[in-house]
Amino acid sequence: MHSRAYLSNRPSRFALGHRLLFGAPVAGARASGAPKCALWASGAGVPPSTSPAPRSRRSTGRPNPWIATRLHGHRLATDLRLLARDGVFSTPDAERHGLDRHALTRLCRAGRIVRLTRGWYAVTDGAAPDGEALHRLCALALGRQFRSRAVISHHSLLLCRGLPTFRADLATVHLASVDPGTSGSPGRSSRGAGVRRPGLVMHRPVRGLGLSAPSVEDHRPAGMPLEHAIVQAGLLGGPEAALVPADAAVRAASVDAARLERAVADLRTHSGIGPVRAALAFVDGRHESPGETRTAYVLRCLGFELEPQYEVRAEGRRFRADFRVLGTRVLVEFDGASKYADGRRETLFEEKRREDALRRAGWVVVRLMWADLDRPEQVRRLVAEAVACAA
Repeated sequence: MHSRAYLSNRPSRFALGHRLLFGAPVAGARASGAPKCALWASGAGVPPSTSPAPRSRRSTGRPNPWIATRLHGHRLATDLRLLARDGVFSTPDAERHGLDRHALTRLCRAGRIVRLTRGWYAVTDGAAPDGEALHRLCALALGRQFRSRAVISHHSLLLCRGLPTFRADLATVHLASVDPGTSGSPGRSSRGAGVRRPGLVMHRPVRGLGLSAPSVEDHRPAGMPLEHAIVQAGLLGGPEAALVPADAAVRAASVDAARLERAVADLRTHSGIGPVRAALAFVDGRHESPGETRTAYVLRCLGFELEPQYEVRAEGRRFRADFRVLGTRVLVEFDGASKYADGRRETLFEEKRREDALRRAGWVVVRLMWADLDRPEQVRRLVAEAVACAA
């Protein structure tokens, strides 16, 4: 009876392992010969017992291997960045460092890591990643998982490279196969997906591109050439989905117009390539934001010719407008949230002074926002009225 009561009050291995793994205090560990029930009074988590204390046991001087393993896991848990590569790690990576699936579950519950997909995790620094950051981590994880047969592609690669995207599906990672055996029959478009599952689409290879998987020694996932990923993003999301990252990549000198033309030629058999080809003919690195890229695209589609980053002198000062409508004294400005993100009154006041100076110099200023770009007829009316007023 006493033995059973004593055993019922012993700490479970799960409870003790949780304390050792996540840093709960284990102060007041018993000295050699002290009864185990005394650990409760010292804060070690053993419930008080009314049963007689068991006979003390002499220390053997040998470390408990179970506790040593958990202590080693605790040291790993304090800096999991040493375990992860590019912020992500797999279940086999964790097992090589002594962390089993139960330890990973506890780390997830404690907010130290987040599960990305089956068998893959990311180390979190405070808040869990979401949106584009979460998609990037998932792309890196899946790119490593399938690196022997696929490369990261489409908008997934653009996000990994830090380029802006437009209305990308952040719930799905896109890869492109490098295995010719998964391609379709000769002459058939390879736009379709070879593998599709929730959260992942692996597209068939791009014929003639000659992609290869990374070496065995290289743990990093491979990626589609940047210019091809830009065109692929347009095939999924429309011309603006290609033009937004293309302008940013040209501005950063990551690609040029000639490389984009070659990528369009390589993907010429894919459905939807026509509008993407037409849009990329107007790629311009002078556009400084996705909002400016979309503004230029919408206005060109409406028949207006533009000059980006137009400099104006007014009242002894030099101003730069986002666009000037060619042949007119109409300036077009895109107002994104980032322009006034600091919330300072000085920023708003200076912008008001700038616009007043331009108007006194005879310029008509049209301001557009994100919502306006989704209403092209309203944009046409606003710009046409400004052109008529400035005539």
